Amino acid sequence: MEYELFKASLYEGLEFRKAKVTSEILKIENDGIRYSIGKNGNSKKVTFEEFEAAFKEIGVNGCITRNWYKHTFPVQAKVASCNFTTIGGLLQHISYVSYSTGVYTEIESITNK
Repeated sequence: MEYELFKASLYEGLEFRKAKVTSEILKIENDGIRYSIGKNGNSKKVTFEEFEAAFKEIGVNGCITRNWYKHTFPVQAKVASCNFTTIGGLLQHISYVSYSTGVYTEIESITNK
């Protein structure tokens, strides 16, 4: 899958499953998306830079891990650590990756082994 196709598939109101909860895209902004956290109206933002980096990492290594996220985006990993599962959850929603304990693996990599 190409990054631009993924980006074009996002829309406000899209519900997606994260590792332990369901979330929703609340708003698409110029530099990222705002998504729901919890049921009390709170939200966080994940940038398109983070999504693009995840696509590149999957292209090179076939997966993204929480350690990769912490190393690549140390500030976001501290203040918005759930961005990792949001990225993975949206990639899983479009059947690009599968999830297993802290690792989102490209489905093509799994089926080609």
